[in-house]
Amino acid sequence: MKTKIKEIPKNSYEIDNILVSCKAGVITTKDIQISINNYMDTLYKPEEIYNNKPMLFNGLLEYIYKHSIKHLLQYNETNNNYNWEFLNDVFINIYLNLCYSFNYLPMVSTFVYHMVHINIQYIYTIKNGLYSNGEKVISNANEYIKEWLEYCDSDLFNHIAQNNSVGGMFVAKVRGYSDQPNPAAAITVNLTPNIDEKQLKTIAAMLPNTD
Repeated sequence: MKTKIKEIPKNSYEIDNILVSCKAGVITTKDIQISINNYMDTLYKPEEIYNNKPMLFNGLLEYIYKHSIKHLLQYNETNNNYNWEFLNDVFINIYLNLCYSFNYLPMVSTFVYHMVHINIQYIYTIKNGLYSNGEKVISNANEYIKEWLEYCDSDLFNHIAQNNSVGGMFVAKVRGYSDQPNPAAAITVNLTPNIDEKQLKTIAAMLPNTD
């Protein structure tokens, strides 16, 4: 018998708490709960989503995108931009809560690839408030993106500290504090463990292929 996520109380269904709102509509607690339950019903072993199975978690994000977010995600061609307040609400009120509920470290790349379907290069291009052509971004998009990265980096290093993980320290160094495409960012604190070249190669071989 398939395992199901415990449903939220019916009185909460009746209240239908709004998590995210925009001119095009709203996303409620009920919407997300229904998506979770429906997605879990499609899995052969739904409990595996808790066992560090990123593909299963990413599938959940894709399901929520398709059923709750896609029709609300509007691109404004007038100022060549998205509704960043809406995106930030999705990140804070839905994505982070899902990460914490299913025990996954939040990553900006996972959020943009699977939950809102925005090109990651676009995200990092405008992080400093400018488009690739040098034109200034007409929004506070860069502030939201920096906030997302701060959330993710904070959780990553809390995880490393709590687990005293040599492998985690190596990943953090490679990632340069975050999951930005450029892995060469400087580390400003000493997180390098005392390991020899053979151990380093062993750790590297355990890392997922990000090519």
